[in-house]
Amino acid sequence: MIKVRILESNKTIEINEKEVKVSELLRRLGLSSSEIIVIKNNNIVTEEDVLVDNDEVTVFTVKSGG
Repeated sequence: MIKVRILESNKTIEINEKEVKVSELLRRLGLSSSEIIVIKNNNIVTEEDVLVDNDEVTVFTVKSGG
């Protein structure tokens, strides 16, 4: 199981998978990689990285204004 904390909505969800690519996780969550940053173990991960069972990640939404 992979635990995903989404900061913007203050939600934590669990993905019942042994492994999943970050790009697939974002697709399932309906998030665009151009609008978020995914952090695992205090490191930014890319869309190509693979999350595995027992990983915990945090999803930050990137916002800009003017």
